[in-house]
Amino acid sequence: MPVLVRSVDGGRDLRAFVELPYRLYKGDADYVPPLRADVRFLLDEDKNPFYKHARRRLFLAQRDGRVVGRIAAIVDSEHNHVHEDRTGFFGFFECENDPEAARALLDAASRAVAEMLPGCDRLRGPVNPSMNEEVGALVPAESRPGPPVLMMTYNPAYYLDLFAAAGFEKEKDLVAIIAPVDDRSFKRLIRLSDGVKKREPGLTVRIIDMSRFDEELAVVKHIYNKAWEKNWGFVPMTGEEIDVMAKKLKPLIYPPYIWFAEMDGKPAAFMLGLPDYIEVLIKMGGSLFPFGWLKFLTERSKIDRCRLMAFGVLPEFRKKGIDAVLYYHSMNEGVKKGIKTVEFSWMLEDNLEILKPLGVFGGEIYRRYRLVCRPI
Repeated sequence: MPVLVRSVDGGRDLRAFVELPYRLYKGDADYVPPLRADVRFLLDEDKNPFYKHARRRLFLAQRDGRVVGRIAAIVDSEHNHVHEDRTGFFGFFECENDPEAARALLDAASRAVAEMLPGCDRLRGPVNPSMNEEVGALVPAESRPGPPVLMMTYNPAYYLDLFAAAGFEKEKDLVAIIAPVDDRSFKRLIRLSDGVKKREPGLTVRIIDMSRFDEELAVVKHIYNKAWEKNWGFVPMTGEEIDVMAKKLKPLIYPPYIWFAEMDGKPAAFMLGLPDYIEVLIKMGGSLFPFGWLKFLTERSKIDRCRLMAFGVLPEFRKKGIDAVLYYHSMNEGVKKGIKTVEFSWMLEDNLEILKPLGVFGGEIYRRYRLVCRPI
């Protein structure tokens, strides 16, 4: 039967869009079903503040009435303003191993971004729905097996073949670093941290104060966009977007994994780590109800992995060793909680200024995620 690609129209189509991966990945032990409510929020043009500066269109691919694939076409006006280009994006891509269906979906996304952004000259992805959320397709051939960590992507190896068959080429790889949390790491970090503190007597570090959450969040907003503004592909988050992200993450926060650095009393850096709640989500089946919350509460104490998901240093305070000090304090807390490994993710593959120091305490690249691109 021929492939039919059509726009998502109404609640029934949206349910089919959201539910597709639960069927595609059935039986895959490494797949972690996301919470359906989270996926719906990311797609919601009324509730998600990302869509105050972006537009999206959703598509389903069908064969003989059965859904075999999905895709979102996305145009982010803020990205094109910041980077002075005319790029469209695709995201939320899921598909059976069906090159014809995949090409049809990607062609539909190309047409849609060209309609939403006249003069659009390239389609890049996957992003779900932006560089500030889940990014890239896992490259299984260059990655260790196993489930992803919190808010990182997962997909079959054939997705990269589907992209290549549709004319897409690699544009940029993102990498994840795995490091042990053990005595070997600490011996190196203690020396580095002590040396930094001696050289920088004005440096102070502290964990987040949850009783002053709004004030702490204001510091994060200031540092976050300043620290990453020169990075490839980065788009500053609006205050409202950061507020929404903070609201989502607040119930997951373990304060000893979130650190602030100040230099002579002025904000200089922050580091955001979270326990890897994927270990709990695996058992929740993508839903909080009827028993998801109970599983969350009973299983979270067993988590033995964490993700360092954001680390920002203001430009004027870089190359002073602040990162080593914050890494040390956070890892020290991880040992107390029984954490065995930490993932640093994600980082640009060519950001050597960040990647090289991670090897000092046993960190190594162990997973790779790819952004692909095709001219329109």
